[in-house]
Amino acid sequence: MPYKLIILSSLAFLGLHELNGLLFSHLSLNSHISIIYLPGFLRLLNVLVLGPVFGTLATMLGEILILPFLNTINVTDAADIFCSGLGPLIAIYLFKINLNRSVDPTFTKDLVFLGLIYSFSNTLLHHLAWAIIEPSALIWSMQFFEMMLGDMNGVLLGALALKTIVKLPFIRKKIDQLDKL
Repeated sequence: MPYKLIILSSLAFLGLHELNGLLFSHLSLNSHISIIYLPGFLRLLNVLVLGPVFGTLATMLGEILILPFLNTINVTDAADIFCSGLGPLIAIYLFKINLNRSVDPTFTKDLVFLGLIYSFSNTLLHHLAWAIIEPSALIWSMQFFEMMLGDMNGVLLGALALKTIVKLPFIRKKIDQLDKL
């Protein structure tokens, strides 16, 4: 069963990445940074729903599915895949250390705090990788904060969308049916 969810989530990641490009291309600063990056939320959601191993695998497979759409495939792309998988794991671990409990995805406060931690850790990982592998990707000093903002905006919009979707009557009914299993 987790394998179907991993594949579905990977395809959803690819679709959301492409949709993000269509909707927010005017907010992209370069090929690595957008002021709104919706898949940032899916990275967190994958780990929260599928667990650390399967959720990370789903995110990394989703990132791999993006590769054919890029003009070039290089070692920086491999580092980006690794950073994208590791960012949510670090965020959840830091959340647990800081609050001495697990994330409760039904609490907006938890999602926002986790989103802040994730946005910082993901941005830091990517920038460290770029500094080592591709220093030319470090264009200007504000890009760190712009990438962090893009991830945070994606997390906030994703959390808002999820909270809205689960309140829809037919979705709520399905969730209640799953709870009875």
